Amino acid sequence: MVRAKVMLVEDDLEWSNGLQLYFSNESDFEIVSCVATKEACMSALEEMSVDVILMDIILGDAEASGLDAALDISHLYPKIKIIMVSSLDNDDEVFNEAFLNGAYDFVYKSEFEQIPGVIANAMKDQETKYGPRLKKLVYDKKKKLLNPYDALLLKLILEGKTQQEIADMNSVSLSAVKKHVSRVLAKFMWSRSTRELAEKCQKWGLLD
Repeated sequence: MVRAKVMLVEDDLEWSNGLQLYFSNESDFEIVSCVATKEACMSALEEMSVDVILMDIILGDAEASGLDAALDISHLYPKIKIIMVSSLDNDDEVFNEAFLNGAYDFVYKSEFEQIPGVIANAMKDQETKYGPRLKKLVYDKKKKLLNPYDALLLKLILEGKTQQEIADMNSVSLSAVKKHVSRVLAKFMWSRSTRELAEKCQKWGLLD
């Protein structure tokens, strides 16, 4: 039987080393790469092939950057199974969004002994108990946040249109566009750039 190739994305060196040691004698999988950032993960995937990624939710100082990485990986490498690993045991929003971002499953660090079983299920392409249902639940919830005008605004931003250009196209004031942008950001409680939100909504399928 071919052992599954696993990449570990974890910025806590002690935890990373501990997992590698704990799973060093596993017969069904081997950890072939360990990286600490989203950028290092994406670079490594250009050079090597893996079956499963164990992805920490929080990487460095970037809040929930593991979720961002999962979303990108699920689009670029759809065959890779992503298992989110986190110590955040009281954040349902993060748990739910992990599945919308393409995660196969979610394991709390306090229950890391479950990882071999989850990897085995992933390799058999076995459907998880909550994944598909939660993905649809979160998708529907976020889809309801956007009205057709919001979706059009984000599409125009993705096309590279400036707020002034959007105002001119729609015969409205620049102030009106700025207020519209602010309302959309508020709906998603988004603190990063509008462009990043537009890209994420596109990957989520909310702009289709």
